[in-house]
Order: sequence, then structure tokens, then C-alpha cells
Amino acid sequence: MPTDLLPLIVLLAIAPGYMTIYFATHGRTGVPLEPDLRLVLQALTISAVLLAFLGPPAYAFIWPARNNLAALVLWSAVWLLLLVLVAPFVAGWVSRRLVRQVDLHPDHWAAKAFRQAVPKPVPPTLWDWSALNKTLDGKFVVVEFADGRKIGGAFGSPGVSLTSPEQHGIFLAVEWRLDDNGAPRDPISDTAGVLVPLDRDVRSIHIFNPGGKGSK
Repeated sequence: MPTDLLPLIVLLAIAPGYMTIYFATHGRTGVPLEPDLRLVLQALTISAVLLAFLGPPAYAFIWPARNNLAALVLWSAVWLLLLVLVAPFVAGWVSRRLVRQVDLHPDHWAAKAFRQAVPKPVPPTLWDWSALNKTLDGKFVVVEFADGRKIGGAFGSPGVSLTSPEQHGIFLAVEWRLDDNGAPRDPISDTAGVLVPLDRDVRSIHIFNPGGKGSK
């Protein structure tokens, strides 16, 4: 095998699968992609599947003109773009849509069969689990720090919670004053929200139902 073709072979073997995994998992709660053996094997498998679909048409097109490959440079570049970027993007988008439908209809027989074959990944942290299951939506959230400080507010649109692989944090759209027991008492006037990084000095996160005692 000519050594000058080695980079191209590595590109075809790894890049399509890696990009598919990236597009399929980008923006989801979970750990970042780590360059370990598992990721390499997954990328190799997915690349092989994509090559099985896109390889034969390319071979059928290129083989008759194998003695004049210079005329196919542009076509080859387009094919590489399809293989490395376009096809992985489409496959990742389809994967995300499929998983979304499975999560929306978990009791459907097809969703159950899918989850038997592809178990739902376990969130890497308790915070990720909470954000993924929307336990904070429409609630009052009070963040308690190790030194006793507390910050609280109402979580809802346009509030945002940052999950793995990003540094954990939360944006409370409306900040509230807290009573002596740490429960939300009343909104701070002219509040534009509060950003709370969830670092290691966070002791606990309290969740209050709206309309409950201390949150009126």
C-alpha cells in the first residue's frame, strides 16, 4: 500500500463515523467525546456502514474513468464532502429525531423495542438527570452554598440550565428574596435574572412548588 494514501485511508475509516457520532450527540446531556478505544470502534463501525452506502456508486462512477482520474478531481472532492460531512450530518439528524420520538412515546411497542436494543444512557451527574427530566421547569430553585449563602429564583423561560459536558450552571429569569428559612418570599424589583455557576462549593439545590408556603 503506498504510504501517501495512508492519511486518506485513515480519514475514510475514522472521520465519517466520528462526525456522525458528534452530530448525533451534540447538544445532548452527557459526557464529552473522549478519544478512547470505544469511540474509535464506534467510529470505524459507522464509517463502514456509510462507505457501504456511498462506496458502490462512487466505484461505479470512477472505475470506467480510472485511466483519466485527473478529470474526476472535483467529483472526488464532492464525494469526500458527502462522506465526511453531509452524510454524517443527515445520519446524526435522523438519529436525534428518532430518539426524540422514542422519548415522547415511550410506551409504544416500537419505542420499547428500540430501548431494548439501545438502552437509554445514564446521565453522568444528578444535575444532568434533573435537567434532562425537567424537574426544575416552572419551579422555584434555591441554590445553597457551602458557606451558607443562598440564591433563589423562578426557573422557566427564558431560564437556561447548562449540563455536561459544559460547566454546570443555571440562569434564573427572575431572582427572588428568600425568607429566614431559605424559601422564596417575593421577587426582587427590576430583576433581570441571576446567573449561578454550579461549582464544587454548592451544597444542595432546593426545589419549591409555585404557590407553596413561602413562595407567594
